Amino acid sequence: MARDLAQHINSVPSEQREHLREMVVHLVRDEVQIAPPSIQGSAGGGVGAFNPFAIGIPLALAGAVLMILFPPVGLMLFAAAAATMAWGVLSVLLSRGGE
Repeated sequence: MARDLAQHINSVPSEQREHLREMVVHLVRDEVQIAPPSIQGSAGGGVGAFNPFAIGIPLALAGAVLMILFPPVGLMLFAAAAATMAWGVLSVLLSRGGE
């Protein structure tokens, strides 16, 4: 089809070629319908959007550093890391339990 259009455009006198080429490009561009991207939800029930286990890893690392500098804050960060990691593991287990 493109080859046929090119042959027809090339058979026209050179003064009209550019105008005809632009017309064909605009017509094709206007006629082509682009489907909007579909929004797909995550299959894990929202687990993929926010991963509490991944948040627990930097909390544990920060807790380890602060354990040396200021032990009460380090212990609190370790507790927060343990809670978020447990939340992440439980959310995965509970979301996959229904499958």
